[in-house]
Amino acid sequence: MTSNRPKGRRIILRHHPEHNLQPSDFALEAQEAPAPDQNKFLVRNLFISVEPMLRLFIDAAPLGGLMPPMPLGTTIPGPAVGEVIESNHADYAIGDLVEGRFGWQDYAVSDGAGVHRINKALGAPENALSIGGLPGFTAYVGLQAAGGVKPGQTFLVSGAAGAVGSVAGPLINARGGRAVGIVSGEDKKRRLVEQAGYAAAADRTAPDFLEQLKAALPNGADVYFDNVGGPMLAAMLPFLARGALVLISGLMAQYQGPSQAGPDHLPAVLHAVMGKGIRIQSFTQFGQDALRPAFEQEIAALLAIGAIKPALHIEDGLERLPAAMCGLFTKTVAGKVIVRTRNAN
Repeated sequence: MTSNRPKGRRIILRHHPEHNLQPSDFALEAQEAPAPDQNKFLVRNLFISVEPMLRLFIDAAPLGGLMPPMPLGTTIPGPAVGEVIESNHADYAIGDLVEGRFGWQDYAVSDGAGVHRINKALGAPENALSIGGLPGFTAYVGLQAAGGVKPGQTFLVSGAAGAVGSVAGPLINARGGRAVGIVSGEDKKRRLVEQAGYAAAADRTAPDFLEQLKAALPNGADVYFDNVGGPMLAAMLPFLARGALVLISGLMAQYQGPSQAGPDHLPAVLHAVMGKGIRIQSFTQFGQDALRPAFEQEIAALLAIGAIKPALHIEDGLERLPAAMCGLFTKTVAGKVIVRTRNAN
């Protein structure tokens, strides 16, 4: 008997990656939309986020074996924005636009856990995956972890043209701080200063990169908001002020693992910690939902006056997700990478 359930597609884990991620590590499969049970609802995904941190969790030994591996054949998880098209849940109606961890697929069933309704004050629905979603909230929580932004305080932000950095700079600027960004390419450097609220920027691909940093940080940075990790952390320590805070937001340079042996940067880091009284602190946005109302209110206010602008790179078609994910580590793209499914057209 032929089912009348909606037909779609999903992307599964085909192989645990070996070294660098490859599109062939994923596979595209046909999917039949599941029927939602009582107290659940069915979402049709419209936009799917491409998350660099996902790279950590699809290895054969995630986090060095601290977590069990994702079984092969599993639908790739991740945040998405979708529309409720069937509901047996009292709190969600057909037509509601929602954001949640619905995964790399056309259709997903949810019980509402971890789901947020789209806040229209944050602009287009896809903004819930960028400035109004996980990247923006990460920047917000990071600044909270740093103790807020004091007037005149200088922040150095790595990966400043990326999803988190594109929000961190405008927030720092709006709160009276001074943001200096590190980017790849003269075009991104120019955009950061002209459009993203940064006081200055340095192009790490330029021959005079270090000279650019010296000029931008005459008194050193009070906080280093690090989205990159890797050798960049040790290289930035000389540009930090005494008593500075290193805030670990992400380790993009290390998500694929070391590609080759290199120098041990730990001694330089420890010397700086001791000699300059530098503190190193990580943070997470998980478990911080109590901050979301204030976060959304601040972002909405900045959007309303044009002090922050969505930085999005959108690709079309669910099938583009594997290549888009691999591209995070092989090319530089400004802003948050999002895939628009055919359902959004």
